[in-house]
Amino acid sequence: AIELHYAHGYLGNTWLSPLSNTRTDRYGGSLENRMRFGLETAQRVRKVIPKETPLLVRISVTDYGNGGWDVTQSVEFAKRLKAIGVDVVDCSSGGVVGNVDYGPFNTPEVQHKAAATIQREAGIPTATVGKIVHPFQAEKLLQDNSATLIFIGRALLNNPHWAYGAADVLANSETFKYPDPYNWCIGWQGFYKWRQDLLTDQNNN
Repeated sequence: AIELHYAHGYLGNTWLSPLSNTRTDRYGGSLENRMRFGLETAQRVRKVIPKETPLLVRISVTDYGNGGWDVTQSVEFAKRLKAIGVDVVDCSSGGVVGNVDYGPFNTPEVQHKAAATIQREAGIPTATVGKIVHPFQAEKLLQDNSATLIFIGRALLNNPHWAYGAADVLANSETFKYPDPYNWCIGWQGFYKWRQDLLTDQNNN
């Protein structure tokens, strides 16, 4: 997969946001003009990569600033991205405005709710992010149709084996298949029982 980064104050983000894009030509002003750079870039990438290669675009769904980029504009942008062949919109937030106190605003729910709205109103699969650290939390977002994909970042940095733990609590040998070379060591035939015994011991202590 290839992902274009139009979030967090990077170049693509600065064209989209009316707070940073002060151009007066065909790339600034109206929403149509501010979307132009991102759409043209995504369209050119889509044309030169294999058809079977998924193309994702990460956006900041809100600037957290008055008069800035917001979810409504994100929906319109997502519709246009879908029309040119983008497969997934990855929903993050913030980053283009430097003097915003993100603390009270930048909660995981911002990205999760925006991903659900964009997926529903633009008809394009979305990915959601934001302090998703528990397998049941990730599964609930999927079951609630808040997103098509769950992106795990910090939880994997903290625990590279996060996915194995998620499989332990969400799956079984019928619903999740480990690759054969790994099944005997970390999978259902291997350390799965050891992980469960360790968890039981920890809970008992």
